[in-house]
Amino acid sequence: MPSHEATASDSVLLTFDGRVLEVFGYVDAARYHIWEEPRLEFGTGRFRRMTITVRSGRRQSIPYDADRLPGLRLLADLVGRALSERRDS
Repeated sequence: MPSHEATASDSVLLTFDGRVLEVFGYVDAARYHIWEEPRLEFGTGRFRRMTITVRSGRRQSIPYDADRLPGLRLLADLVGRALSERRDS
């Protein structure tokens, strides 16, 4: 799977290479391995935040700009597909 990038804002970048979801810029850097089963959820309303939750319950909440949502949803879909493939194998 080729690496995919999406920006949440001018200062936050997310990348996914098929094995690791990384967040750069919000609180230094964070890594979520596919075996941790990261799940991305998007809040709406005045204060838009994306939440990354892993199987253990650990979570990170990141603000995002509304115009960046399509790219973030695409990245979330890629993470979801990688999780499905992992479970099926």
